Amino acid sequence: MRSQKYLIVLMLFLSEGVVAQNARFSQMGSAPIQFNPALTGRFDGKVRLSGLYSSQETINAHMQHENISIDAKFGKYKSSGDEETAVSDVVSAKSKPLKEGKDEVFKKSRVYGYWGVGFNYYHYGDKKSPLDAAFYSASLARHFYNKSNKIFGFGVQATYAESKLDEIKGTEYDREISGGGFRYPFPGGPTGRQGTKNYVDFNGGAYYGMVTDAVMFELGGSMHHLFYPKNDPSGKDNETELRHTVTAHSILRLRLNNRWGIVQKNMYWQEGLYYRSRKLNGDSAEIVAFWSGLEFYKINPLSKYNVNFGFYTRSFRTMMPYLNINLGKMANIRYSYELPFNSKKFTAYTAKRSEVALILTYKRYTSPGTRFYKKLNFW
Repeated sequence: MRSQKYLIVLMLFLSEGVVAQNARFSQMGSAPIQFNPALTGRFDGKVRLSGLYSSQETINAHMQHENISIDAKFGKYKSSGDEETAVSDVVSAKSKPLKEGKDEVFKKSRVYGYWGVGFNYYHYGDKKSPLDAAFYSASLARHFYNKSNKIFGFGVQATYAESKLDEIKGTEYDREISGGGFRYPFPGGPTGRQGTKNYVDFNGGAYYGMVTDAVMFELGGSMHHLFYPKNDPSGKDNETELRHTVTAHSILRLRLNNRWGIVQKNMYWQEGLYYRSRKLNGDSAEIVAFWSGLEFYKINPLSKYNVNFGFYTRSFRTMMPYLNINLGKMANIRYSYELPFNSKKFTAYTAKRSEVALILTYKRYTSPGTRFYKKLNFW
């Protein structure tokens, strides 16, 4: 137990060295397809419908963000739950086939993997903001069971992005809470610019996970904007290209006691990269963020309606309390409020973010706290 606690502390403080501007959502884990396309189909259930709304505000501007996604699984799988599968090949004539523990991995059952397909819609804008953008994405992922307690996968994604620039509508803009994806370097400048821009984008990612009773971990990463799409809606600079965004994540589930379990998550986001280093102006303005925190789950809750909670921070510059409310096996509501605690010193961290997510799942096998130390999925 002592060594497990040391692991939590180590993973939390690995984020201390990351200092830069904020990325968009507080609840990146509630928009997994946008974060890493390999996480398409990485959940307990057959079909998942997710909605995330974020209201973000700084002293200069207000911005609203909406993210809606749906993903589904195809094939035989062990990490969710719809079909009945015999745990052993030897079943007596009088006995019924046993239901496999669908968010678990068993030694006696041999299932090689499954496909995940998903669609994601992301939009940001405000009635007083000059820049409004929408992103439509389709994802395909393949998940493999390497051994009895291991899983890995990869995914690809295609995105169609469109934006509208209209400074006559308003000039309230703050890059800290803008959704990104399009170039707008003129906040607070002369008004009157208008324009539209669209492009097709491609992303890819992968992950690896393993589970035992004592510990579960998952590592993953992705790269977005693989072919540098042009992204200037003002039409003034046809040479401007959208550089790569890189994401990485880790999940560590540890046994705490017989009443509560712990999940520790780290999520990293960095924009503005090339495959090879190139000298460019403005590199220091590219956004980097690191989310780190703990989630506490009730183990085998007495009721199918229960409240779990957590606490996150962004590079130890913000505070983010987090509620996770489960309504049976079908509905999950998540709420968070992010508040910077020293914005005068850390001027890149000034935004206040209030976010709510609703996740509906079809044919989910267990609630989050049930059979907690057998689970592989914590998205």
